[in-house]
Amino acid sequence: MVYRTAVRASYDAALYIPGEAGPAARTHGHRYTVEAVLESEGTDRSGFVVDFDLIQPQLAEIAAELDHRLLNELEPFRDRAPSAENQAEHIYRRLSRRIREQYGAAVRLVKVRVTQEPGAWAEYEA
Repeated sequence: MVYRTAVRASYDAALYIPGEAGPAARTHGHRYTVEAVLESEGTDRSGFVVDFDLIQPQLAEIAAELDHRLLNELEPFRDRAPSAENQAEHIYRRLSRRIREQYGAAVRLVKVRVTQEPGAWAEYEA
């Protein structure tokens, strides 16, 4: 049996897409929502995949590093566009490292979804 759970956080950030024509080439901003989906083959003694109160602050901390920033100036996006796809990958890599350190193989980060606006999102899963 596989159990899944998810947590969300949000952040506001500015960006521009180098080499893109049109509005995306100009500095603009979005209110992003990020969702992390975790899974395990069972639950712990409390019936959880992970306790929301333990994992949500970790996602919020990673999102806070992007909040009210020009993403193009941050190290992860200096050599690549800060697209929603690349943001999802960045957040996935940061959070999955933390989850492996805390839970080993018992819990796995399945995917990270970054929603840029209603009806438009990008996901990353490894």
